Amino acid sequence: MAGWSLRRAWAKVRAATRALGDLGPRTSALVVVGTLRTELAVRRRAAGGAAAAVEPGSLRTVEDIPHGARVVFDRASVEVELLAADLVRLAWGPGVAAGSYAVVDPLPWPAPPAAVTRIGGPSGGVRVASAGVEVEVDGRGAVSVRRPGGPVLLAQHPPRRRGGSWSLRRRLRAGEHLAGLGEQAAPLDLRRGHPVHRLWNRDPGGAWGPGTDPLYMPLPVLVGAHPDGDVLTFDDNPSEGTVTVGDDEVEVRFAAGGLRRYVVVGSLPDLVRCLAEFTGRPPLPPRWALGYHQSRWGYRTEADVRAVAEGFASRRIPLSAVHLDIDHMDGYRVFTVDRRRFPDLAKLAGDLRRRGVRLVSIVDPGLKVDRAWPLYRQAVAAGVLCRTAQGRLAQGVVWPGRCAFPDFTDPDCRDWWAQHYQTLLHGGVAGVWHDMNEPTSIALWGDRTLDRAVRHRLDGRGGTHAEAHNVYGMLMNRSGFQGLQAAAPRHRPFIVSRSGWVGTQRAAWNWTGDSETSWASLRQQIATLVHLGLSGVAFSGSDIGGFSGVPDDELYLRWLQMSVFVPFCRTHSVVGVPAREPWRFTAETAALVASWIRFRYRLLPYLYTLAHEAATSGLPPVRPSAWPLSDADPDPSLWEVDDQFLLGESLLVAPVAEPAVVSRLVRLPPGGWSSMWAALPPPVAAAAAGPLSARGGRRMVAVAAPLARLPLLVRAGSIVPLDDDWVDGGPCTLGGDAGSAAGVPPAELDPGHRPRRLAFHCWPDAAGVATGHCVDDEGDGYGERRRDDLELQLPGPDGGAPGLLTWSRRGRYRAPSSIRLVLHGVALAGASADGRPVAVRAGAEASVLDTAPFDRLELHLQRPAVPTPGG
Repeated sequence: MAGWSLRRAWAKVRAATRALGDLGPRTSALVVVGTLRTELAVRRRAAGGAAAAVEPGSLRTVEDIPHGARVVFDRASVEVELLAADLVRLAWGPGVAAGSYAVVDPLPWPAPPAAVTRIGGPSGGVRVASAGVEVEVDGRGAVSVRRPGGPVLLAQHPPRRRGGSWSLRRRLRAGEHLAGLGEQAAPLDLRRGHPVHRLWNRDPGGAWGPGTDPLYMPLPVLVGAHPDGDVLTFDDNPSEGTVTVGDDEVEVRFAAGGLRRYVVVGSLPDLVRCLAEFTGRPPLPPRWALGYHQSRWGYRTEADVRAVAEGFASRRIPLSAVHLDIDHMDGYRVFTVDRRRFPDLAKLAGDLRRRGVRLVSIVDPGLKVDRAWPLYRQAVAAGVLCRTAQGRLAQGVVWPGRCAFPDFTDPDCRDWWAQHYQTLLHGGVAGVWHDMNEPTSIALWGDRTLDRAVRHRLDGRGGTHAEAHNVYGMLMNRSGFQGLQAAAPRHRPFIVSRSGWVGTQRAAWNWTGDSETSWASLRQQIATLVHLGLSGVAFSGSDIGGFSGVPDDELYLRWLQMSVFVPFCRTHSVVGVPAREPWRFTAETAALVASWIRFRYRLLPYLYTLAHEAATSGLPPVRPSAWPLSDADPDPSLWEVDDQFLLGESLLVAPVAEPAVVSRLVRLPPGGWSSMWAALPPPVAAAAAGPLSARGGRRMVAVAAPLARLPLLVRAGSIVPLDDDWVDGGPCTLGGDAGSAAGVPPAELDPGHRPRRLAFHCWPDAAGVATGHCVDDEGDGYGERRRDDLELQLPGPDGGAPGLLTWSRRGRYRAPSSIRLVLHGVALAGASADGRPVAVRAGAEASVLDTAPFDRLELHLQRPAVPTPGG
């Protein structure tokens, strides 16, 4: 452990040294001075005393309010409101702030009627109930939540108030698993990790790994999973907080503000859907955002960017975006371009876009204090910058040196800032990357942000940075989204942000920031991305290879393999380390990297369908293995699994996160699963697929994991949409691919990244049934779309009537003139589409058909089907 800590510390020192070297001596000196000032402020706060904790006391009165009751105690009160059949709001006072930065207003549904009943007994209490949920508040302020007639799902003690701060403890059920809290460097089940989690957005300093706390975007959302019923809590207080997970209870403590808790009950998918409903669903991204992105702190010139794009094109590797880090700006001034190094950014962007490649520009909140710079003068004149309690300009240190900070809690500031995104879009930029927006003021150690006494408008209420800090990045994201919408109303905005708060998903994606380059960090990304998804952040990813170090070929390739299956797929690294374009590795690794990037584009129809699902329901594409599937009860023991995840409901991804591994154990969710790569695969739960271990009912199987592949399993009964034009004969081939690829496919992408050969791959279950769907449109803008629903039914073992595949199309977006169907494990003798014969290529692994659109496809088998059965 000591050796591990030293390696991490040394990685941070290397990253800081590179950064300071790039900043120059004057800005580096400002960093040192700022660090010392921050340390003094921290010590002054620590020297302050603490007030005694008090509880609500005895119940005094109960008042009816719309959809609930207000319960008044000696020293506190609580409003209990039933907002939906599965959603409760508990608002404790005094201290509840008006309004919410997280919750949409108004809520998108009518609240249900609520019945309020007084409870007798020595101390009394009140019950507030609807048809779907029941809340009891006892005479001392303890609260329990349950389904009517069911067991208690949430049992919390009376809150405690200490001065202006609140704390709330809830009991944990035996066997309950905890997840969420946004970006966490912790195991999937938070009860198995470090006990204290700080709710304070923070740049950890260039090289975070397992156990680092806090990170850039912790969120006060907790999911409790239990066989009796799942429960989600969201504490709507953006002040600094801590969450302490004990053996039998969890405590949430906030330094200031009110205590407003939302409680959701239901199945895990219902919890996440409801959270998205009242905090906002993510907008549908442009399809190009789901492609592969290349980035580096160190693309310093237009020639560098052109060389990168040409390198991808000449090697026939698709590329969707190149990210421009701070190198492209004039003296690191935001919204500017260094015309010496990028003389014509618009022409560069236009040349790249003709190949389907977009430019994404970094945007930091820090404005260089420079009276010769018009943007800074505008900000001062408009009064949109943060100031100290004495009225002076609040300053910190970012890449340009001394910086002032826009006050994004001021609506006038958000409007002013939004106007400047048109400068980027008119220069050819297609999306933006928000960095340093915790906000960060660079320091060598300690709290790398503004002084907590700095003043903010807080939308007219007024307050300090201690209150505004955690929502700062989210409000910057909203301002940026507003600006992109106004500047390009016919295009969908794309923002990827390092920081935010609950509700940030309405404006931005997230990436996990400056992760260390190590195998442990690769493994940690899996649980971290799942935590984010369960906390409402559907679209996220990590820097492939880690940000801060030098991955060897194996680590980089394994990280890429994992990232191909998460929403944001980008290679990025710190300045000064070797470049990571695909051709920078050994010839063998470079060929594998290229093939995996192409597979990302083969997967794009499935990813885009999941993106539509996230935009309409809030469900994240990346889900825990314990996620309930439609055909089986969930397995609670899967909450112990940190190194695999579900991509939608059809794919189980098991990344390799250890060196020199050629096979690994995979824990199977309920149902039947097969290797996606295998030819005519038996179910992996069968002995033929490897040793199956039943440990306390858990199904584990050893799956081959050669360097060229990671274990990828498909759920029996699935129909998965893919783009089969990207078959390149490399390691990412499926049954039915043989002979279908004419060499390496061309790399050019059309502007909308539309499928070039839409294919539906069918893996029938033991009953010969498979279902799936796909959503398609132009890939950008707000035009028509089409949803394809497919259902397959093969004949039984005795033959009889032919099999049938139906294709239902809804929506006005045109269907492709030809699609491919691949039936894995099925040997066809013939087929007819709406009465027209269709040619079939039947092999031992799969049957392949290329056909025009149809409504009904009859399937004639060579022999009784050998489907990919359930386990």
